[in-house]
Amino acid sequence: MKDSNGWKIVSTYSTKQAVDDGFLVKVDSEASKEAGIKFPVYLTRAAWDKYVEVPKGMEQVQNLSGRLWDVMFMFAFQARKVSSNFLQFDFISFLPDEGNWEPNEKLESPENRLNRLVTLKAVIQAQDFDDPSPAIFIMKPNED
Repeated sequence: MKDSNGWKIVSTYSTKQAVDDGFLVKVDSEASKEAGIKFPVYLTRAAWDKYVEVPKGMEQVQNLSGRLWDVMFMFAFQARKVSSNFLQFDFISFLPDEGNWEPNEKLESPENRLNRLVTLKAVIQAQDFDDPSPAIFIMKPNED
């Protein structure tokens, strides 16, 4: 198989395959629309598991839809300020202080070690190699 430039395609890994394999999580379109986002949104599994899934022991004070809203809203808020297809944005995530801090996380306030100021990055690009419509991919800064 060759692409439109005549290059031989050695391998492809589609967005659909990544979702099916669990490496990407597609955000429900209603959740992204509520935050004012009109394109499909995908989060990497690592970002989803750490910042959207409710941490064990916090089920009484957090829920998945609220945590997802925090990520979607802060992305949308910051995205309105740029015209680039790349964006780094910050939001506050409520996480247990279990020594699992990552380089993209900082203490939001010395008084509360449960609130972390988290930096994520977003890239707007073609939804898939065979679908040029735009989509937003949100991930940790060290992910591609």
